[in-house]
Amino acid sequence: MLRYFSFRTLLIVGFALVALTPSAALVQLRYGLAGLTIKAQQQQDLASDWSNASQQSQEQALHLERASRQLLILPEATFLNAAHSAKKRLEAAQQTFSTHPLLRHSSQRILQLLQKADPKRRLNKAQVNVLFGLLNEQLKNQDQLIEQQLAQQRQQWLAEVGQKQKQVDQLAILSPVAALSLAILMAVMFSWPIGQLKRKITQLAQGQRGQSWHLAGPADLQGLAKSLAELDLRLVALEAQKAQFFRHVSHELKTPLAVIHEASSLLQEEVLGHLNQQQKEISAMVQSNVQTLRQRVDALLAHDAGRWLSAGLEISPLDIEQFLAQRLQQWRILLAKKSLRIRQSGVARTTSADHAKLGIILDNLLLNAIRFSPPEGEIAISYGQTGQQSWIKIQDQGPGVASEEAESIFEPFHCGPAPEGESAGSGIGLTMARSFAQLMHGDVELIPSQQGACFRLHWQLQGQP
Repeated sequence: MLRYFSFRTLLIVGFALVALTPSAALVQLRYGLAGLTIKAQQQQDLASDWSNASQQSQEQALHLERASRQLLILPEATFLNAAHSAKKRLEAAQQTFSTHPLLRHSSQRILQLLQKADPKRRLNKAQVNVLFGLLNEQLKNQDQLIEQQLAQQRQQWLAEVGQKQKQVDQLAILSPVAALSLAILMAVMFSWPIGQLKRKITQLAQGQRGQSWHLAGPADLQGLAKSLAELDLRLVALEAQKAQFFRHVSHELKTPLAVIHEASSLLQEEVLGHLNQQQKEISAMVQSNVQTLRQRVDALLAHDAGRWLSAGLEISPLDIEQFLAQRLQQWRILLAKKSLRIRQSGVARTTSADHAKLGIILDNLLLNAIRFSPPEGEIAISYGQTGQQSWIKIQDQGPGVASEEAESIFEPFHCGPAPEGESAGSGIGLTMARSFAQLMHGDVELIPSQQGACFRLHWQLQGQP
């Protein structure tokens, strides 16, 4: 579904959802508080109406009683009209309670008493006393009932307020949690395809070709993945062309060099006739430079073939201690020639690596250590594992490497000062060592040391095939 939307659209939607979550909670709270406010106003108006009606009922009952007693003494039209007026107003006041079930029942009893207190009826003093005694008692009970109903409505309102406060507290907690959860979900949805693409780009930079570039992500990332897939195919084609080019160069360069080397050897050996001293020096110079040129061409072809034409890493289990012993065995003659000692330290563990590439790296580092070590010197070799990395450190007692050349020595064809009595190297050994180490997700580094040069090789532990 994400592939139908751009990264910008998804970001806008994500930010909108995160922002709307607390906003929706605030809107719900606002309407809830508005409802409570309206209900409180309604209850206040109802309480005012009931209080006014109750007060008016008591006042009119008093007027009615006074007029009725006056009629007992002096039956005049003025007192009769006053009694009728008070009775009507009291009946109108009682109509206010007709909407409430309990108060309506009390009002009906009062209205029944009012029918008996009709001024047209000729009541004696005893009947007036009893009738208005009952009316006053009913009015008093009605007043108490009104207070009870108002108190009950007030308690209900307070209970609703308390419930709303609980909802507010819940919203105050759940709203940020929901917004944060939604933000995390959106972040995961965005970061997952980006992380996949980043890993694939890293693998592409490390030389892995022919990857699957299918991604489940926004349209922008899918378009970028498609472009990278085309770049991947283009790189495969370019490397195939480069492979063909190196095979051609290998034949075209090495064949004439071999002829020149053989011809200079014949001259040096005086097969074609005696040479004077100057001619011998020139012949030796030609042979030496041809040999140097052959070494550099071979090193260049080996480096580029190993880096670009490799069929991939062949990872297999490896015992570091045993592997080092095998590599040192190959250099025993040079070690014996300079009377060099080897000091090894480390915990013997089984790791995993590409044996061929690791062997080339160690051969280059060991050869440099042997060449630059003084006679009867010592070469220290240590090894171990740190986290998910295996490492080997090689240190000699030679002149070391100047700080300004710490990185340039890894550049192709960079040749530092050669040891006394030896010719300069090809300038490609350390470049090849670092390239192979990076193919194994590691590196070769020059470590600062007080004496000699110290190189540290490390590579990432990988799954066994």
